[in-house]
Amino acid sequence: MKKLSALNKVVFFINNIFALLLLLSYLASYTQPSTISIAPLLSLAAPVLLFINLIFVLYWIFQGFKKQFAVSLIVLFIGFVVSSSVYKFRSNIEQVTDELNIMTYNVRKFNIFEWINDKNITSKIDAFIQKEEPDILALQEYKEDENFSINYPFSYNPSLKTKVKSGLAIFSKYPIINTGILEQNRWVGKAIFIDVVKSQDTIRVYNFHLQSLGVVPDEEFFGHSDSKKLIQRLKISFKVQQLQVDIIKEHVNSCNYNIIIAGDMNNTAYSWAYKNLKNDFKDSFLEAGSGFGKTYDFKGFPLRIDFIFTDKNINIINHKNYQDQYSDHYPVMSTVSF
Repeated sequence: MKKLSALNKVVFFINNIFALLLLLSYLASYTQPSTISIAPLLSLAAPVLLFINLIFVLYWIFQGFKKQFAVSLIVLFIGFVVSSSVYKFRSNIEQVTDELNIMTYNVRKFNIFEWINDKNITSKIDAFIQKEEPDILALQEYKEDENFSINYPFSYNPSLKTKVKSGLAIFSKYPIINTGILEQNRWVGKAIFIDVVKSQDTIRVYNFHLQSLGVVPDEEFFGHSDSKKLIQRLKISFKVQQLQVDIIKEHVNSCNYNIIIAGDMNNTAYSWAYKNLKNDFKDSFLEAGSGFGKTYDFKGFPLRIDFIFTDKNINIINHKNYQDQYSDHYPVMSTVSF
């Protein structure tokens, strides 16, 4: 049996630390941010921890040490069993006649501050949506723009009729019979809903945008930002997200219609926010998606932070992740049937 060199003993010690952190990140989704404030930070790091532990597995295999690679392999297997999958193999796409396509897209205020060096972003988003033709379109960080001229017969944009600057809008090809804003205390307009009628079915569609973590990759992680201030800001954001999720869940539980929840979570599938907002709903990516399901590009690292959830009795036929980069988010569309 080969003995570990001094270097490999150090590597194995570091391996054990990262394996433990990954294991704790799984548990973080069961811990309220207001209870243990460090837990959400671990859940946010889960995708990176998964990748690091996979590297350790490959390292020990190439080194020829069987016992050592088992540590990370076991923890990765536990994650496969109890947590959301980081990668999904393609499922067979069913063909149905009576279907509904819903798209969620954070349009980042149509590049108003020129984050992307392109003055035609609004027109490109407009052309993209008209090409894909979703039946229901849920937009986050939305603002009125003369170059955004999609033609939907029905829509709900509370910013037009109230003082609420929600940045949320829903467009529909089907009649909207009811609308509303979820609000409580100072948190206003971060979730809206519509009730639409398709054939004989009434469907409630929620559009949400949870509290932003306010992380700018170049400044926060690759610059000289104060790490203590960053962590404190993240802790506050996670607690606000907890409040938001609780409000949405309470509202959802009072609805008797078929429900679809779509939007920008600003958190990963390993978080408390995901576990509690998804609850007993289906995640369209897990049901019919493929690949990493990237909806946000964090310095080249694929993150899935935009989601579409549906009632269990709704069939998810297809899920598509687009790579058209007209925002810091990528659009997502799911096809469902009833």
